[in-house]
Amino acid sequence: MNICILGDFNAIVDHQKDHSSGGRKRKKKRVLPKACEEMMIELSLIDVWRKLNPKEKQFTFYSNPHQSWTPIDMVWMNGEIVNELKETEILPNEWADHNPIQIMWKGRKKP
Repeated sequence: MNICILGDFNAIVDHQKDHSSGGRKRKKKRVLPKACEEMMIELSLIDVWRKLNPKEKQFTFYSNPHQSWTPIDMVWMNGEIVNELKETEILPNEWADHNPIQIMWKGRKKP
């Protein structure tokens, strides 16, 4: 069964990779709840942006009061659909405090 879960999780996965405070003292950010982590493992879900951009450090949310950036918007998938991804990209922010994540699929030629 192919599953895709996406949205604003209001939490991060990794404190080292998933936070930037522009030189200010870091405060511990909320991480995904244990139950969520267990579900992701049980369903073999993968953070597809991180899979396709393993060395990148980009963020989807900016908090002006905290002067910090975090990737709290995520796309998690499993199964064959992960292999059909061409690329994922975090797009520029236009009118909100969150940046959208764009997913591009590999095209298939019809016989």
